[in-house]
Amino acid sequence: MPSHISHALLAESCITSLEGDPRNIPPGVFPDTPHLRSLAVLGAQGPDIFLHNHRRKPRAFRYGAILHRKGNARILAHLALSARESREEAPRSGFPLHLRELAAFSLGYISHVWLDRLVHPFVNYRAGWRGVPDKHPDRPAMHAFLERIIDVQLLRLLRNQSVQEYRFLDRISPRRHQLVSFRKSVARAIQDSLRSAGDDQELERRIANALYDSLSYYRFTESPGADYFVQGRARERAGIITSRWLSVIHPPEELLILDGLNLDQLLWKHPCDPSRTSNATVPTLFNRAMTRTLEDFSLWAALALGEGSAEKLIASLGEENLNDGISCDPPCRKIHCEPLPLLSLYYQIKTAFDK
Repeated sequence: MPSHISHALLAESCITSLEGDPRNIPPGVFPDTPHLRSLAVLGAQGPDIFLHNHRRKPRAFRYGAILHRKGNARILAHLALSARESREEAPRSGFPLHLRELAAFSLGYISHVWLDRLVHPFVNYRAGWRGVPDKHPDRPAMHAFLERIIDVQLLRLLRNQSVQEYRFLDRISPRRHQLVSFRKSVARAIQDSLRSAGDDQELERRIANALYDSLSYYRFTESPGADYFVQGRARERAGIITSRWLSVIHPPEELLILDGLNLDQLLWKHPCDPSRTSNATVPTLFNRAMTRTLEDFSLWAALALGEGSAEKLIASLGEENLNDGISCDPPCRKIHCEPLPLLSLYYQIKTAFDK
């Protein structure tokens, strides 16, 4: 999962693009208020929201794992049909709030699907995974670490901002009291799309818990300063927390001495199929994801407004998984990687804050 700032940037870029070129989508569907924009950024986190659900019970964590493998196209089609129902129930209102909320969330969700599929192969190849290419205990953490490096460097490239200046939390704080009907629609879409969720009587509550845990996680990791890193390093050395704590924190920008965006256009390979090679940069992959997102959101809007078909949207979105962008369940056994020197950078950053 590219980390949360990269996903937010893509959703916001899609909104800006639609404002300049509506692509025959009625403006009434666009996320044009702070509330709707926050829902687009929330949707852009996709099933990662469920993966952050560690504390509150009942948990939705397993749905995060499942949805990284399958089901996203069907869920998005169901959300469009729910939006259509809300419009048919209130024909005089034009674009009822519920439709607009689902549209904003779905725009973000579609962007999550495409960014994951296009960027994950690069991240896997340049980070490695458990036991590959070595058995270092921190190797599994390098995936998340690289994703946060990408966040920092992509944000600087696209917005000339630091993580602190971007203020992610201000962008993803939807008005909770307005999300009751929204949560019901998302729960129904998941139940209609995933067989394993069909009899889950607590799904709506799980979704709420995942949202609250995610907001807590984002708040905990928001804009860390030097004191944060000093304390984290001290707690690690005291054995209070694991050595992997740094992998989920955005590292200090001034200490990032490697090219996490592949701006040098070095050749990399798909970890599932080394015959598939590319020298694409992360910004190039980002732009490809935006193109695909806007194409599929146009189909989503047509379905929501009663002018399109669910089959066409599902076919366009496809059922490739989000872990490595292939249509194979279970996912392939990754066989090829050439990691960046992430482990050495990881420890260089940590020791910079030793006292």
